[in-house]
Amino acid sequence: MFERRPPDRSHLPAAGASVYLLGIAGAGMTGLARILAAEGYGVVGSDLLVTPETRRLEAHGIRFVDSDDMVAPAGVELVVHTSAAPDDHPVLQAARNANVPVLKRARAMGALLNDRRLVAIAGTHGKTTVTAMTARVAEAGGLDPLVLVGGRVQEWDGNARIGSGVAIAEADEYDRSFLELSPSLAVITSVEPEHLECYEGPEHLRSSFREFAGRAADRDGILACAEGPGVDSVVEGLRSVATYGLDPAADFRVAIVNRSETVQTCRLETGDESFAFDLGTPGDHNAQNAGAALAVGLRLGVDTQSLREALAGFSGVDRRLQRLGDRGGRVILDDYAHHPTEVHVSVAAVRDAWPGRRLAVVFQPHLYSRTQQMATEFAEALTAADEALVLPIYPAREAPIPGVTARLVTDASSGFADTVTADEIPGWVDGLPTDSVVLFMGAGDITLLAHQVAEGKGENGVGI
Repeated sequence: MFERRPPDRSHLPAAGASVYLLGIAGAGMTGLARILAAEGYGVVGSDLLVTPETRRLEAHGIRFVDSDDMVAPAGVELVVHTSAAPDDHPVLQAARNANVPVLKRARAMGALLNDRRLVAIAGTHGKTTVTAMTARVAEAGGLDPLVLVGGRVQEWDGNARIGSGVAIAEADEYDRSFLELSPSLAVITSVEPEHLECYEGPEHLRSSFREFAGRAADRDGILACAEGPGVDSVVEGLRSVATYGLDPAADFRVAIVNRSETVQTCRLETGDESFAFDLGTPGDHNAQNAGAALAVGLRLGVDTQSLREALAGFSGVDRRLQRLGDRGGRVILDDYAHHPTEVHVSVAAVRDAWPGRRLAVVFQPHLYSRTQQMATEFAEALTAADEALVLPIYPAREAPIPGVTARLVTDASSGFADTVTADEIPGWVDGLPTDSVVLFMGAGDITLLAHQVAEGKGENGVGI
């Protein structure tokens, strides 16, 4: 029914060649850089941003070129770029003029991974955490996985793990990138309208997810979240589908037995298998994510004892309800939530982990188009907190849209939330009750503000 993309390394030069990565600071690109370096390629890259991660790449023999010098060096045999790079970017133009091959990141990723047994995790929400959890399960089972994930995993000091065994990859729906992968086992967490600038509409998005999942139907199969929005319509009628989640009817069922600020005790049940496990990340959604990872582990043959122990020490992924520290007793959390569903889920998880505490949210909308389309839904999700402030929109790759500002969100909240600038946040935090939990959310540079507040900077410290 669905075409399975066969392994094809013809897009890549021979090992030892020089590869240039345009946009190397991106979450997907840093991991790709590390894998290419491990495969024996000489890797150099550039970006508008200089981040701690780009500096860490130097330890792996990867050279970073500042943005002012973004011209592919002589001798480069391949240029790889993110989908966000404009087609007329000087590096891409120079490469084409010199007859140097140019690939999108997704195609290069497929060329590196499709010749292995590949577990690919897709979905509009949760895929980064599920990928990292699945990697932890595979590690515990001695499978020595090769992993590429869209967030920094503290244990790896980055977002890639180099291994000789099964490949585990986060499969991104942006620009239909996941269709460059040929998974043996596909995981679908959720399918909601997202990145519609890359699709003709919601139905086109769903059909792309269906094509992605269908490639695994005749191999190791499909694992679908029983409660995941939109998942049923994607996998309906496909072969070899099993479900996971908190739903009692799921094939891999997770029940939450007990929870505290630091740990959730859960139980996984499937067929004749039943075992308890501890999870160090909060929220129903993370128990659900753990169910996906453990289901993959069972499919890969990981023993029960390893499964029980795999997630107990899992500290999560950076920017996924990451605890940065305390400010005068106030817990500071950093989260990547940038879709109304994600905001709702993250707020609920904090409520569960810190019951009875005052919950204050600082939210940075991401993209003008998303804010325009979902302002009302964002406002509704924010009202589950005790109070909320909204920062200016982080534009990322977009040009401004007339009339679209953060005020759309606060106006839709009927006065519950207000717009502010970053320099107002430290003083506001210091005015909160000392037992408050402060949740910073957004996919932009709000993480820098969260770290500065947690480090005591701002009004009562070094200026932000």
